[in-house]
This record gives sequence, structure tokens and C-alpha cells, in this order.
Amino acid sequence: MDEPQTNAGWGRSGSKARKPALALRIPDKYDIHHTSIRRDLSSLTYRNNPMMKRYALPIALVILATAHVRAQNPLAIPPAIELDTFDLTLDEHTHEFYPGVVTDTYGINAPYLGPTLILHKGDTAHFRIHNQLAEISGMHWNGMNVPPEFDGSPPRVIEPGDTWNVKYKVIDKASVYLYHPHTMNLIGAQVGKGAAGLMIVRDDEEAQLALPRDYGVDDFPLAVQDKKFSPSGQLVSSPYGDSILVNGTAHPYLECPAQVVRLRLLNASTARYYPFGFEGDVPFQVIASEGGLLAAPATMTRIMLGSGERVELLLDLTGMEGDSLLLMSYGSELPNTVPGSNNLLWESSSLNGVDFPILRIRVGPQSSNPITTIPATLADVQPYPEASAARTRIKEITGTGLVGGLGMFMMNGEGWDMDVINDTIMLGDTEIWTYINHSNMAHPMTMHGGSFFVLDRNGQPPAEWERGPKSVVQVDVGDTVRVIMRFAEYTTDGWPLMYHCHNLMHINHMMWQFIIVDPTASVAGTVKVEHPLVYPVPSSSLVRFNTSFPVIQLRLLDLSGREVLRAEGPKMTEGTIDLARLSPGNYIALFTGLGKQAQAMVVRE
Repeated sequence: MDEPQTNAGWGRSGSKARKPALALRIPDKYDIHHTSIRRDLSSLTYRNNPMMKRYALPIALVILATAHVRAQNPLAIPPAIELDTFDLTLDEHTHEFYPGVVTDTYGINAPYLGPTLILHKGDTAHFRIHNQLAEISGMHWNGMNVPPEFDGSPPRVIEPGDTWNVKYKVIDKASVYLYHPHTMNLIGAQVGKGAAGLMIVRDDEEAQLALPRDYGVDDFPLAVQDKKFSPSGQLVSSPYGDSILVNGTAHPYLECPAQVVRLRLLNASTARYYPFGFEGDVPFQVIASEGGLLAAPATMTRIMLGSGERVELLLDLTGMEGDSLLLMSYGSELPNTVPGSNNLLWESSSLNGVDFPILRIRVGPQSSNPITTIPATLADVQPYPEASAARTRIKEITGTGLVGGLGMFMMNGEGWDMDVINDTIMLGDTEIWTYINHSNMAHPMTMHGGSFFVLDRNGQPPAEWERGPKSVVQVDVGDTVRVIMRFAEYTTDGWPLMYHCHNLMHINHMMWQFIIVDPTASVAGTVKVEHPLVYPVPSSSLVRFNTSFPVIQLRLLDLSGREVLRAEGPKMTEGTIDLARLSPGNYIALFTGLGKQAQAMVVRE
């Protein structure tokens, strides 16, 4: 037998275990039993061989973690809660992912991960976020369109011991969403230790369809993660892991009824892409993406998801009682430009570029009220017409780096700077954003503030499963991907929104900010933002301003939203704006500070 590769949870990524005195033969099948492995190992440890005694436990851990073994642990299903007010407590915990190995974790109302929150479109959701961690944290509602002051993006923080009260109306469509901290420089570390959970939004349109929705019976969340463990069993911050967890369960199996079941599938990994499919290419139907249902089910045998991407699948198990099947990741099919492939220039992992099992499904009796057919149509999906776009923005990704973040990736030549607003959008506008990837790897790009639609990829219409509302889109090397989004609900009012790469090792430097402003606010007074003292108005040259906060950035826009002037710092509360070079007309002056925003109308006569 070849030497055991990476310690798959307890060893260093890319390292090799020392060759044992006696090699073990592991059958090259997915269906071997843990008991047979334990029996073989026990016969070795009783030998009077000091080297074997020394390496018996590491060898056991290698084999138990890396072998394509038969799933033996029942899948943990996070409890679903539906409340008027959700109390969510971020805290430190410990958890045993593997028997006898105690791992330090973060959790939300649980030792690892958090409960599934049930929300209803049209309701007002209330949350109290309690931070019991020893460090600052926060909470972001991934994919949801909420008032920016409650989005949870930087610079919002919850200090240790503090509580953040959140309230927003649920305006998003039925789908599965994600909540997690979005605190600057701590996002990947806190989410990686377990501070994340799922949200299910229900609405009337979805309720009218004959779909599985009995949570934990025929409707299951599947949050897939790859994790790396230290020799002592602690979670290690790494772009790749060698242990697969589903809902925090290692080597999981799921008991499903012999009927149509719904799998709400999330790539919750730091960076790895998964080409998901079922062993034997069993077909499944994609019915929803991050922001809602599709117009009709998309029949597939394979679907590749990047970090943060979510889909809902229907799997027809009718007539399969007593059978089982494997949900797989077909990593051997990944191109070398995608994290998780066997790209030898990037970080290594025993799971890179290979096929491996995710979850075994064991099919049992039907439930009392089974769904046995799949609807031919689903929702009324109306992508925004391309002709309705007020503006097209080009977003060129450049740079060279590793999956783990070493290197530098830029957007239009700019990196992350909390003191810089990269884009200003007019309230009510529809915009096209064109992502062009000239870097050396694929990036899953996401935008806060709701969902968008994919217009095309490299000039071709998107795949059927990508034609619904999305909040994360895959942009591979050489790709040009156009998305269209409407900004109709909220102004940012001093709380910028983010767009970024969802690779959690890249997020700290691949993040940029946009604000949404109402060009009529200073006239109609409909938005509660500060209106600083600006004089004289009109003016042919200098205009003076006075604000209540230090201004980080000043931007001047014409009434079409086009930026005509930008100035950065110094952080002062008063200064001047030179209008001399501008054409006569009205302009919107935007003053941005840390968590503060003001705007005023100025006139060049």
C-alpha cells in the first residue's frame, strides 16, 4: 500500500505520515466498514513492537479520516426555531467531531454552528445578538436585503459582553439564507470555528407549491465544510481541510423517506469548490438559488458550488426503500483555475483533485404525507430587463496569489480600504456590473444588499440553474460575467455595503464598498441623513462646508449619479469644495465619515 497521505484532520496539510512497520491494505471502495479497520488496527497495537505502539493512534486517525469509509454517524440537523424575537448568543464552546477528541469551537446558541431560523416574507424580524466571545464580533444576513444599518458589515462591531438589537422587515423571497459575523479581519476565523447558521424564508408563492417542507423529515439543510485539525485536534485556519463535515458531522449518513426530498445545500467551506453529484450520476432537480425559486426545475447530475453559494435540490427516492446512495464531490473534474483542484502551484490537500464522498443517504419508509412528484413549474421569475439599467460598471479582477490569500488581488487597481467608498449608486437605479477575471484563480463574487440576476457568462446565457435570483456568482479565470441588480429599497445612510470575494481567506483584502444615495433627499427630506452647512449656494467657485463629524471622503455627483469630483481626507469637520471647473448645474455633495454620512445639494452657477 502507498504511504498514508495527509493526516486528514490531525496532521499537517501536504505532509506524509511515517511509514508503519506493517502496511495495512484498505479496500479501494467507498463502502468499507470502520469496524473492520478498527479490528485490523487492534491486532497491530497488541504486537510487542514499540514503533507500532507509538504510531498506532496516528495511523488509526489517518485511516479513519482519509479512507473512503461507510458513513457511520447520523447527520446532525440544526434545530429550527420560529420566534417573534430571536436571541442569538455568540460564545466559546468545545465539541467532539471525532470520539474522544475535544476541539475548541465557536457557536451560536450551540457548541458548533447555530440553529436554523424560520422567517416569513412580510413579517418584521427582531434579533438580539449577544457577544459572549472575548473579542469583537457582529452578524451579517448573507443574501438578504435589509436596512444597511443592520447589514452587519464593517465598521459595525459588537464589543465583548454587548448586545446588538436588530429589526428589519423581511422582503426577500422564499429560499435558504445564511447568517454569520462579518467583522473586519475576523470573518474567516470566527466563521471557521463555527459561528454561522442558516435561515429559511417562507412566502405565499412557495407555500402554494407541492414541495417538501417538513423540516428534518423530507426537508434537510446540508452545510458542507472541509476542515483542518492540528495534531491535538484543534481547528486550524487554512484554505483547505482534509476532513469533511456536514452540519458539523464527520462521516455522516442521513435517513430519508422513499419519496421526493428537499436538500438545502450550502458550500460553507473557506475556499474549496465542490462539483456535487450523486454516485452513479443519479439525476436531481435544482429548484432554487440563493435568492429564491427558479421558474422551473433544472435537471442535473452535477453542480459546482463556490464558497457561499447555495442551492435547493429535489431528489426523487420513490421506490428506493432499503437502498442507499452517496452524495459525492467530483473534485477530479475541477479545472486547475479553481480552488480544490490539483493545482500544484497552490496549497496542498489530500482532497484536492480527487473524488470523495460527502454524505450517505439511507432510504427508509415513506412519511405519512409524502411528496412523490416534482412540479413542472415553480415561481414567476422576472429578471430585470437589460434596457432598464441606468449604468454599467466594469469590475476587473487582477493580481496573482494563493488560495490562502498570500499575494494580492485587486479590483480596478484598488484593494480594501475602509476609508474609501468605491462606488456611489442612486436609489431606485438598476445597474449592470461586469466582472472580468484577469487574475490567476476563480473567485466567488458576492454583493450585499439583496439579490442580482446573471445576464450572461462570456456572452452566453447562464445555465438554467443560474437563472434565478442569486447573491454569489462564480467568476473563473478569463471569464466575463455580467449581473444586473436593482437598488430600490434603502439608502445606506452612513453604513456602506460591501461587495467582495467569498473565499474567506481572501475577504480581508478583496472587499470594496458602495453607498446608495437618494438624489432628492436634500430637497424632499425623505431620508434621515445629516445635511451639513454648505455655503454659498449657488457659487461659481469655492463652496464652504461644515459637518458634525470628521470627513474621510468627499464625493460630488451630477444628477445622473456620475462622479465628477472625489477628495480623500484629511479628517476634518470643515473645508471647501472647488466648483470652478464644473459645468453649471446642480450637484450632490456626499460627505462620508466612519459610520457617518451627510449630503447636500450644491449649485454651480
